[in-house]
Amino acid sequence: MTMYTVMPPEQLWSGMWREAGDTKEIRMNGLLMQVRPVNDTEAVIVRLLDCPLEAYLDPSNLPGATVPLSGNTSPT
Repeated sequence: MTMYTVMPPEQLWSGMWREAGDTKEIRMNGLLMQVRPVNDTEAVIVRLLDCPLEAYLDPSNLPGATVPLSGNTSPT
């Protein structure tokens, strides 16, 4: 990929690799995912970490989808 811009690279890429500190990893239905808790019972998916390729096609696994923190989840 080539990007042409007048912005300095430091400004363009600032914060690109910075992780939010309030995320955690859980395993749900055999998928390892990084989530950001919203409250005590729900979290929002940030990204999938370890899963089969077809899991990316399931709309319930998209980043931004809400998942329960109770039930069939286990922290890693």
